[in-house]
Amino acid sequence: MGFFKSRKGSIISDYFNLLENVAGFSKGYMYEVSLYIDHLEITSLQKKTVLLNYEQITDVFYGVETELKEKSKSVIGRAVIGGLLFGTAGAVVGGISGDDTKKVKEHHFYFIISYTNSDSEDSYIQFEDTRVYRGLKLSNKLKELSNIQNMSNTDVHL
Repeated sequence: MGFFKSRKGSIISDYFNLLENVAGFSKGYMYEVSLYIDHLEITSLQKKTVLLNYEQITDVFYGVETELKEKSKSVIGRAVIGGLLFGTAGAVVGGISGDDTKKVKEHHFYFIISYTNSDSEDSYIQFEDTRVYRGLKLSNKLKELSNIQNMSNTDVHL
C-alpha cells in the first residue's frame, strides 16, 4: 500500500522521489501519491497537497532506464589476491595489473503523470520509484481511473 500507512479513504498510495520542481514542490524529496475515487493527491511530508482530477490526466508512464556506468575496481583486492596466491611479488603485480574499471548496470524506474494544468497547458510531473516496481501497480490503477488505454500490458522496458 505505501511506504508508511496509506492516506485515509485512498484506493492506493505510495511514495516517490520528485525529479523536478513543480507546483511549489521541490525536487529531491519524497512525496506521497494517493488515488481516490475521483481525484489524485500528491502530498509532501509537510502535508502540502496538490489535487488533480482524473479528467486532467492525459497520460501515465511507468518505465525503466538502464544506464551503463564505469566503476573503479579495487586495487587493494587485486593486490591481496595476488599476494595470497604468489607472495609479495604477486601482491605488487596484482595491484598494478588489469583494467581499473568495470561496467555496471544501473536501473532507474520512472513514474510520469502528464496532465492539463489550470491554464489549459500540457504539463507533467516526473518521479523516480526508488523502491523498484512499487509504483507499477499505482500507475496501472491511475490509467484505469483516468480512462487511459494501455498500449501493452505495461510500459516497462528492460
